[in-house]
Amino acid sequence: MLQDKRVRDWRIFCAVLVFIILVQQYSSTQTVDDITVHIPPNLARGATQQGGEVPAPNIYTFTYYVFQKINTWEKDGAKEGLGNLDNYRCYLTDDFAADLRNMHSSRTAKGETRNRKRSVRESDQKGFDPSKVYNVTENKWVVKLDLLVRESIEQTEIKNVHVRYPLLVVKDDTDPSCNLWGIKLAGYNSTPKRILSNGK
Repeated sequence: MLQDKRVRDWRIFCAVLVFIILVQQYSSTQTVDDITVHIPPNLARGATQQGGEVPAPNIYTFTYYVFQKINTWEKDGAKEGLGNLDNYRCYLTDDFAADLRNMHSSRTAKGETRNRKRSVRESDQKGFDPSKVYNVTENKWVVKLDLLVRESIEQTEIKNVHVRYPLLVVKDDTDPSCNLWGIKLAGYNSTPKRILSNGK
């Protein structure tokens, strides 16, 4: 009798243990494998970041880097322009990539890219400033890039202008294998305009 009770208790204990193991196994399959944490560049006062939260300096740096890369032509804009868009396609929304392709094709048809070199850099060379990035929504920002755009054919400079590009940036982590940043350039918030070298 006592032995039967012990056997029954052990069976109950084993059943509970198996149940706990199954729950733990299921829970482990539901956890996120990767969490992206964006570290702000200035940690002098410490930082508290939520997973997936993107600090404004990182948004600015990303926007400037990608926009500079897709707009730099080292030898021939007619050939390099579309290649740049292909190389950085993971960092552009589909609609913005299509718009940029159309703009490039239009310029090429007018003879404005062939054998043309182009360089793009910040107008003030000061980098991030809080006034250059602001939230539209929790997952959308506007980044103001004040850039010096220079273009030349052979040794002749044909463009040297300062332009403000108000770019929309959106959170998009649909393909982390292609874009670890989890954000993309989505277009212009308004029409780019010429400015003075001091940003006014």
